[in-house]
Amino acid sequence: MNLLDFFLPRKINFPDSKYNKNISILKYLNSSTLVVDGLVESGDVMTRVWKKGITSFLPKSFKPQKVLILGLAGGCNARLVNQYFPKASISAVEIDPSMIKLGKKYFYLSKIKNLEIVIDDALSYVNNLQNSDIYDLVMVDCFVGRDIPKKLQSPEFFKKLKKHSRFVLVNRVWWYGYKKASLAFFRSISLHFFFIKTHTPSNVIISLV
Repeated sequence: MNLLDFFLPRKINFPDSKYNKNISILKYLNSSTLVVDGLVESGDVMTRVWKKGITSFLPKSFKPQKVLILGLAGGCNARLVNQYFPKASISAVEIDPSMIKLGKKYFYLSKIKNLEIVIDDALSYVNNLQNSDIYDLVMVDCFVGRDIPKKLQSPEFFKKLKKHSRFVLVNRVWWYGYKKASLAFFRSISLHFFFIKTHTPSNVIISLV
């Protein structure tokens, strides 16, 4: 660790990738935060968000064997899965190789046990699932910068996920200009699913039932 990290926050900027722009890592003390186009995508904030989702929706007796993560970024979601369910096999789909590179360097992705990383588009990956591909849990965190692609918000996409998993948890941002888009998403899927929500100050996780 750089000695300056003990005293001052440090920002490291990175070149734009094919999919993301304005990429930076904020380092302070023993913590790293990945920010993409002004939106936090990995770090302590997102760890708390996904921890709230896991503890709110999954039964205490839940012992998944297979977990699918759509949208890996720095991998705080995968690390939590490994922490709570150390025997689970994790498949993580991330479209941007630059995010994986940063995740390995600053968030120690390579140290997460039972993690397989797949570089692919989430919709393409889900469309190619076979009937025998069944997961106990799917976690959806598919941001490209500030935005979630429309194709990954459609009811058809989530119907496919529900066919392949018992639990589907979805992360949405819930502050300032993001709330309107999240409410529109909830209205759209409410015509097809019953779902329950849990909030943090910045985000909302929903569980499709």
